[in-house]
Amino acid sequence: MRFRDTQVIVFANQKGGCGKTSSTVSTAAAFAALGYSACVVDTDPQCNATDNLGVDPDEALRDGRFTLADAYLNKVPAARIAVAPEDRFGGLISVVPGHRALSSVSPRLENEVLQLLADENTSDLDGEDLRREHRMRLRKSIDSLRGQFDVVLIDTPPNLDFLMTSALIAADWYVVPTFPSGYDLKGLEVLTRTIDKVRKQYNKELSLAGVLLGNYDRTTSLDKQVHDVLRQRFTPALVFATTIARSVRYREATMGRITIFEHPEGKEQAEQYVALVKEMINRGAKGSFGATLNPLPDAAAVERVIGGDVEEAANG
Repeated sequence: MRFRDTQVIVFANQKGGCGKTSSTVSTAAAFAALGYSACVVDTDPQCNATDNLGVDPDEALRDGRFTLADAYLNKVPAARIAVAPEDRFGGLISVVPGHRALSSVSPRLENEVLQLLADENTSDLDGEDLRREHRMRLRKSIDSLRGQFDVVLIDTPPNLDFLMTSALIAADWYVVPTFPSGYDLKGLEVLTRTIDKVRKQYNKELSLAGVLLGNYDRTTSLDKQVHDVLRQRFTPALVFATTIARSVRYREATMGRITIFEHPEGKEQAEQYVALVKEMINRGAKGSFGATLNPLPDAAAVERVIGGDVEEAANG
């Protein structure tokens, strides 16, 4: 580890198609390109981040290994679930694989509550205590990764259900990926209300690392207007100066089950994520986005040249 403390960062937005998975995986690859260890936790039942990193969750089950569903249902520590894709990024990236069974986690846990309440010696408050414990299971599982990785990056599903809530409870920071769209801006209001409730009830140290604008076209006035609106809504300090440009390379990388850093023509896009990670580190060191018990450490002196990092990461 290069950081003193592991940083847990969740990429959260209840809207689909706003670049959460691409941002999560690409940011993990950027951290690895700069020599930091990263672990991706995939809470989305679609398992796109898991697939993108070359892990087959069904194959894991056939081999007798765990998936993230076991963290919720059987309280398995994430450290026992994480796997490192072979021959990629020099072993600096691991993944806690998701599985489609994640879609059944919430109803199965709620069934546990109903069974508890069926006992005449329990009350509604006992049921609420159990629900609270269920929401904390991911946090406790991910705590087993602290001290093993510089960063833990959580990908989330496109809704505000149990999986998203538990991911917010587990994190130190949240990043909001968004596209330049009026619908995306409206959705941020709902997300902000949910995060306020999480902070009050479960995780008062959860802090906004920044709003990340992707699919960005610098040549259009509308995209610039959306960027300005975001800076007004969240203040300039809470909106990343780094934007992620629109590119077909991301879809090509997804189809090839690789990251943008491994795409033979993805160097320009990879450099944007390296710039994003450097901005995250520098802003965290300056404390510009609020107090936290786990500030991002000062790593202003990054030795590697971006181009060399990208080429090294692509070569594994």
